[in-house]
Amino acid sequence: MAKPKKNKYVCQSHMSDKAIKTTTQKIKRQIKNIQKNITPQQVNRLNSIILGSHNYYRCATYVNLDFNKINFLVLKTFYIRLRARMTHKLCLTETYHRLYGDYNGKPNTIHGVSIFPIYGCKTKPPMNFRREICSYTKEGREHIHASLGGKYSMHIEYLLRNQMGNNTTEYNDNRLSLMAGQRGICYITKTSLIPWKMECHHKKPKHLGGTDEYKNLVWLSTDSHKLVHATKQETINKYMEILRLDNKGLKCVNSLRKLVGNSVI
Repeated sequence: MAKPKKNKYVCQSHMSDKAIKTTTQKIKRQIKNIQKNITPQQVNRLNSIILGSHNYYRCATYVNLDFNKINFLVLKTFYIRLRARMTHKLCLTETYHRLYGDYNGKPNTIHGVSIFPIYGCKTKPPMNFRREICSYTKEGREHIHASLGGKYSMHIEYLLRNQMGNNTTEYNDNRLSLMAGQRGICYITKTSLIPWKMECHHKKPKHLGGTDEYKNLVWLSTDSHKLVHATKQETINKYMEILRLDNKGLKCVNSLRKLVGNSVI
């Protein structure tokens, strides 16, 4: 429905009943999975479902009301199944603060991971899709970087959904916080990271005594990461040609190369 607002018409839209039902079922199903297997990975999977749902449906102008309804529908399941393992102890990461810091509700924490507020969704005007956007051309990649800007919530969602169980909890927490800290920007190229083409790099490798501490991690694009570890001259030349770094970018590369034991370029 379109209604007049400030000399123009604004669409007043909600999630469909089917979308509300589907989202509610997905969250309840993951709550049951957590009850069966309480691990940080399962709790982060719940966070990825919540964040992904917020990102997908936020173009609806009354989406905040819809997610308040979903929150009400899942609360009973949440408390019945997880009450014994749940605390209100604050374990808020930098990621939580940046994405949901303006919400004052008391967070629920399970296994050291605070759960994103289900009701915490704000509407956002939809953007039109451009045919020029493409990962396989220079111009297409520039459009992707421009559209991403400083919007890193999709990166957080991607990381929550694709956590590897063999990593430490410290590493998983710190890489999420670092993504928020870098605002989705590559440390070397200063361009927006593409979720499926980025890697979290240990400045000092673990086999040389490096740790999973926040200060020892940095997010890089996949091509930048390969350049940091490249030892063959033809490989170095290949990625230097792809990245076309300025003096600042080259200085960043060399600082990381020295830490991993490679010669400067």
